[in-house]
Amino acid sequence: KQRGAGTDTFRLVNYNDIPQDRRKAITHVRVVCEVRPTKADPDRTRITVAGGHIKFPGDTGTPTASLDLVKLMINSVLSRRGARFACFDAANFYLQTPEMERKEYVRIKYADIPQEFRDEYGLSDASPLVRRGWVYFIVVRGAYGLPQSGKLAHDLLRKRLNAAGYRKAPTTPGLWRHDWRPVQFVLIVDDFGVKYVGRQHADHLLGVLNQHYTMSEDWEGSKFAGID
Repeated sequence: KQRGAGTDTFRLVNYNDIPQDRRKAITHVRVVCEVRPTKADPDRTRITVAGGHIKFPGDTGTPTASLDLVKLMINSVLSRRGARFACFDAANFYLQTPEMERKEYVRIKYADIPQEFRDEYGLSDASPLVRRGWVYFIVVRGAYGLPQSGKLAHDLLRKRLNAAGYRKAPTTPGLWRHDWRPVQFVLIVDDFGVKYVGRQHADHLLGVLNQHYTMSEDWEGSKFAGID
């Protein structure tokens, strides 16, 4: 009764169904446990892909805001009459991308897979899905650790924001503005530091984001990019 909703990121695959030219790039995963007191759910456990073994042929660069830009934004809030600052955060940002054109492959030790999972998917020592003590998966969506995940998630976010009138500043990485609303924000991966004049305009941005992501909101703007 403690299970979270699935994201359909990993799918079981028979080793023999993995293309020959991709087998050398099969990588492993790590289970990362953290305590993040500032998050709504502070106890966090994630499966991350050892992306250093993956040779992705395309661009993986993603623009992000600098700490200087964050400080400038905070100062601009203090300097403008009626301006306020809020923080929005998208949960499971990398896991909410569409299926990737180029899939990746990972393997997990059978001994590390809980019995509950084995029972649900019919895994056993005699299963054809278990090969020499390993279970293989195809990664169909962005996952933590994949070198291309950041760009995939960012490009999708940009497309969605552009449709609602939000544009990236042409010369300042990480800075976004609306076409006419008094809203601008600093974007660091999935964290939004939002300057606005008029709550209805910030609600518009939050409404756009809520259509696609599970958002948390801090209307006091108490902490952003490590700054209280």
